[in-house]
Amino acid sequence: MKKIVIVLSLLFLSLESFALVNVGGYVPFGRSTQKEVDGTRNTLDLDPMISFNTIIPMIWSQLFMPEAGFVFHSSGVDGASKRTTFLLLDFGYQFMPKFVFRYGVGTFITRIKGDGGVKQMQNGFGTDPFYLPSKSSKSYNTTLDLGVEYGVDANYALRFQTYMFSPFGSKSRKLSYSFSLSYYL
Repeated sequence: MKKIVIVLSLLFLSLESFALVNVGGYVPFGRSTQKEVDGTRNTLDLDPMISFNTIIPMIWSQLFMPEAGFVFHSSGVDGASKRTTFLLLDFGYQFMPKFVFRYGVGTFITRIKGDGGVKQMQNGFGTDPFYLPSKSSKSYNTTLDLGVEYGVDANYALRFQTYMFSPFGSKSRKLSYSFSLSYYL
């Protein structure tokens, strides 16, 4: 918690910057993740998220947009719980007065813990055993981020952003995305 407070404090130090609070929904791994035993996918299963960022103007309509946030995952399946924090080092290009194209890299830290066990789930035409976590585990992932932000008015903006996990691994590449509303402080 202390690290998060330090990071957030550093985000707001620039005198030329704008501070934002973002609320929205995050979809981890989109269509590639099965959410139910019957095989349905979590295409629009939004987990609530909150983040804080700043916008630091640079030259040639470029913006530096660092961000720190937290995803509130829905209750765990079969006793497992999941917690995700992230830090984005994004840049933006203001290509129209109300539109910003966002690009950059991020780090996602996901902690999963559970009581263990095995669950039978649909896998193609049959079922296979899927093992539930039996201890606490953390994963650190670097992402390639792309998105677009639309300034509704002087105080609010809407954003759609994608996060590509393992961008150079063709078999392990996954895409997550988020929809959010930003409020300029």
